[in-house]
Formats: sequence, structure tokens, C-alpha cells
Amino acid sequence: MRYKKCCDRPNQETIGPKIMFLSKLLRRSFNEAVSQQGLFSGQQDIVFALVENEGLTLSELAKLLDVSSATASVSIKRMEKTGFIIKKADEKDARITRLYPTEKAKSAPKNIKNKMDSIENILKENMTAEQSAEFSLLLETAIQNMLKEVKGNDKKTG
Repeated sequence: MRYKKCCDRPNQETIGPKIMFLSKLLRRSFNEAVSQQGLFSGQQDIVFALVENEGLTLSELAKLLDVSSATASVSIKRMEKTGFIIKKADEKDARITRLYPTEKAKSAPKNIKNKMDSIENILKENMTAEQSAEFSLLLETAIQNMLKEVKGNDKKTG
């Protein structure tokens, strides 16, 4: 991937394009970490949810993840075929199907977290602890600034 510096003009500090490019790189690394576990992007949310909340129904899972039941259903079917999820009838009501993570699914969050910790270390390379803390604070400030802007625009159009 080629990176074209976005600050060719003297004294011009453009932040947005740098953040967008960094986001692209991070997303690529994250998707790679997820795919190394045999998952497609987005399926990690299902794994994380089921590892923490074994026995959810499809509708409970969809509500927790804020997606439609149809969207969750497609992923669940794929994940069942690839050995991440087991469906079982509810012990008290056989009409209800509950979702459980397999051992394969239970190991995925730890492996993904390890990869993300490695990426975090790469991000902080050549930064002192103080610079890293300051960078994190500056990013949080920028996020809060943008959230205020987005919320303000939502009120104007809503």
C-alpha cells in the first residue's frame, strides 16, 4: 500500500487524511487477525457476544449486536458450518433454539486480542510513554469534538 504524504505544503498540518489512512491500516490488520481465526469481518462480534453470554437466542443476539435477526441468522448459519457455533434446543421449551460457542470459538477472542496487542505495540513504537498517553488523549479529544459536530448535525436534520 502506497502512502502519499498529505502535507506537501509548508506549515500545513492536515490531520483528517492521516487519521483516515491510519484507520485503513488498522482495519486491514484487524481483519487479518479475524481471518486468521477463520472468521469473516463482523463475525468476531458474534463470537465475543456468545463467549460472554452463552445460550442466547438469535433475537437476543441480534438485539445485543444492534443488527437485524436476518443479518445475524446468515452469519450464524455460516459460523455453524465452520464449527464456531452449536445450536441447542432450550431445556424448558424445545421451540426455542439457543446458541453456544464451540471450543474453537472460545479460543478466538484471546488470539484476536493478542494480535491487537501486537498492533498496539507497533502503533506506539518510537513513542515514549508520555507521547503515547498524549497521543491517546489528543485522539480522544478529536473524537469528542467530532461527536459533538455529528450530534449537532443530527439535531438540525432530525
